[in-house]
Formats: sequence, structure tokens, C-alpha cells
Amino acid sequence: VVVQSGAILLFRLAQSKGAYAFSPASAVALTELVKLTLAMSSHWIEVQRSGSELLPPLSLSIVGNYFTLSCLYTFNNILTFFVLQQADPGTLSLFKSIAPYLCAIILRATGQKLNRLQWCCVLIQCCAIAIVQYDVVKGVPMLPSRAYFLLSLATCITAVSSVWNQKVIKGFDVPLNLQNVLLYGFGLLTSVGCYFFGPAKSTKGFLEGYGPLAWGLVLFQALHGLAVSLVYKHADAIVKNFANSSVMAVLVCVSAIWFDLRMNLHSALAVIIIVITTYVYMAIAIKMKEVEERREPALAGENQALMGKGIDEDEESSEGGDEELALPGGARREQAIQGAALNDDDPPGFRACVSSTCRRWCDSARA
Repeated sequence: VVVQSGAILLFRLAQSKGAYAFSPASAVALTELVKLTLAMSSHWIEVQRSGSELLPPLSLSIVGNYFTLSCLYTFNNILTFFVLQQADPGTLSLFKSIAPYLCAIILRATGQKLNRLQWCCVLIQCCAIAIVQYDVVKGVPMLPSRAYFLLSLATCITAVSSVWNQKVIKGFDVPLNLQNVLLYGFGLLTSVGCYFFGPAKSTKGFLEGYGPLAWGLVLFQALHGLAVSLVYKHADAIVKNFANSSVMAVLVCVSAIWFDLRMNLHSALAVIIIVITTYVYMAIAIKMKEVEERREPALAGENQALMGKGIDEDEESSEGGDEELALPGGARREQAIQGAALNDDDPPGFRACVSSTCRRWCDSARA
């Protein structure tokens, strides 16, 4: 939260009369170079400490994933420079707060479950963002359509790359620092290519126009990239994007004071809703999910034990010579169910069996 707040502010403060004195593509390349240096140093220290292999075998799959991710990140990082020429930092962070909803949809499609409170938090957050971005007096959005297009594109890329990066980090048995080396190495190559050949090609020299604010931006962006990798490793993409809401709370206040962001009562209340929703998600919803995940195996084991006990008792009864209970298990249950009657204290539709054998199966189902 700290480094991202600083980085987004420096994106805006590094501008002079609505333009950058340096090349955005070279800034991205320098950021990737700093991140690559830090990741290589961390990997070397970890290898020396643990005695593990310096360069374990890498599959073509992980290399391809990180090359594609580096292209997405490079494009998104360069896009951020142009977005912040159209919008203030607070608006950018507000709009990117919709990314948790997109991440939730993508994660659900890839098999990760969310509980109902998590979904409610995500939807409330999206509604609050829409409130902030609509001028009720004029009946129009607060920014031009081109700005919203760039913001939407940046948000979609953020969501897709976040989930993709999380899946790659958790899906491959490769040290995190070595994965970062791959990502930042490809990022350096793609950003240098954009500087010389891509749409962000500039006539400025590679190091031309860099002052304290520009170098500060490079450093904060590099630290942010390393922090995000740890969040993906130990949490998930939704947590990372919900953390943007804390950044939003800081930057909206800063934008209202320094960058002429128009604030009124309903937009201020929407910001409060976003902050509260973030707290509910981080402090309550995630813990509920953890509790549910811990309970599921225990409940499954208990049910299996109860069912096994019922089967054992059925087998013991069959040894007593009861012709009805001597039938195969499936036939005994079917015959008992056919003679079942409803009990007054049972839920509607729940069949209370006359047969003691089927009664035991129903008790196991209740448990």
C-alpha cells in the first residue's frame, strides 16, 4: 500500500505541463532492470543459505507463461503513463478498485470458490465506484470517454494479469525469486523493444530528462513489483486488488487537495463504503472462508464414519437370521424406503423409515 501510493503520486508529480520529460518506455525498462537486479540478488542469497540448485530445470510452459505475462505488464505499465495524463491519481485508483470483481469472476471460472460474503463485498465495492464516478448534477460521467476507455483497458489487463500471475506462482514448483528473475528478465527485453520499436517509441534519449522524481518513480515501481509477488504467493489476486482500496482512500484525499478532484457528499460516502467493504472482506470474509475450508474435511470424515457404523450394524443384524435384513444392503434400503412414513417432527419431505435399518441411515444423513 505504501509503495503503490507513492508510485501513483510520482506518476503525476513527474509530469511537467501534462507531459513527461523522459521516455515512459525507458522508465519501464529501468524499473524492470532494478527489479531483475533485486530478484537475482535475493535468489543468490537464498541459494547460498539453503544449498539448493542455482538454476533448476525450467519447463517450456513456465517460460512461455512468464513471457506472455511480461508483455501484458509492460503494456499496462506504459499505459499507466498515458492514463495519468487524462485522469488524476485518485480516479485511477478508484477505477482499478473494480478489479477485485473481475478477479473473482476469473478465479471462479478457474475453480477457486468464494463464499457469499466475499461476493457481496466485491459487488458493493463496484457499486460504490460507480457512484463516485458519476456527476449527479450534470447527469454525465466526470471524465471524457477516452479517459474511461483507457481506465477500463488498464483495469481489465490488471485483473487478467493478476490472476494469471497468481496461478503461475502457485502452480509451478520453482523458487519465487527465480520466477521473478524470469518475469523481470522478459519484462526488460519487451520494454527495451517498446522503447526502440513499439508504439511508445520516443525521440528522447534513454536516460534523458531523469530527475529525482523520475528516479523515485523507478524505485517505487520496482519495490511494488516485488511486494506484489509475495502477495500472490501467500494470498491471492483478490486480496492484492482489494489492497488498492486503501491506496484509493489516501489518493482521493490527496487528489482533492492538490489535483482539483471534485468531491461532494455522495462521493465521500462512496469512498467510506469502499473502505468499510475492504475491511469486511479482509477481516471477516476471508476468515470465514478459511473456517469453512477447515470444517469441510472434518465433516466429510465424520459422515463417512457414521455411514460406516451404520453398515457395520446392518451386517450384524443380518447375521441374526432376519430374512428382511439379510437382503443385500441396497435392496434392504430400497425396501425400507418404500414402506416409509412422514414423521411430524421431521422437516417436510424428509422420510422417517419404519424399518430400524433405514432409520439408522436417516440418522446418519441428519448428522
